[in-house]
Amino acid sequence: MDPQNPPSPPKRDFLFIDESGDPGTFSPYYILGLLHVTDLSLKELNLHLGAMRYFGSVKRELKSSRVTREQREQLLRILRDAHDHTFVRASAIYLTKSEYQGIYLTNRPDQTLDPSRFQNLMLRRLLEHHFSVCKPQSQEVELVVDRFFTSEAVEGRMRRYLREDKHGRLPAFLHITQADSRYVELLQVADWIAGAVKERYFTHEDRDFADLFQYITAAKITK
Repeated sequence: MDPQNPPSPPKRDFLFIDESGDPGTFSPYYILGLLHVTDLSLKELNLHLGAMRYFGSVKRELKSSRVTREQREQLLRILRDAHDHTFVRASAIYLTKSEYQGIYLTNRPDQTLDPSRFQNLMLRRLLEHHFSVCKPQSQEVELVVDRFFTSEAVEGRMRRYLREDKHGRLPAFLHITQADSRYVELLQVADWIAGAVKERYFTHEDRDFADLFQYITAAKITK
């Protein structure tokens, strides 16, 4: 780094979020993975992911359920190198549904089953966890969520809920957007993060994750 010409500060933060499991009773777990980059690190990540696709002949969407061992190793190298040379952070929350004591997940007498409200609550828990350990790098923060909701009314409720912040735990989001991971590659990386958490805590606990979880801050949710 040239001390006479320090790099320009980031102009915008981008957060990409994807889920693993469902917000109802189908899967025994629910996980949200988050990738946090800036406009500067976004360029570097896109360069590395493009090279991975070209030299690795990756033709399809990178889904965590079908990522090969070689692709996992490549993604870990990309995350590690980006983390060391530019701003890239990853977070996740996870819960075991049978242990969860919070609202909206079950139809108990004191609770109401409401998948969209449960997703909103978990999104907020994820963001509060992430920003408790990692601060925005700019004054503009944009949130991109994999397309959970097809109803515009429900999507609007998510935006309003995440913008209300009485306790000052979240930044003021410039944009909150839903997108399809098929055409947003960094949502695919967020899906891989969520999938790695699923494997570590639920499906492949004996798998060697190398030093991946040095770069993913994961928190268990119980209520």
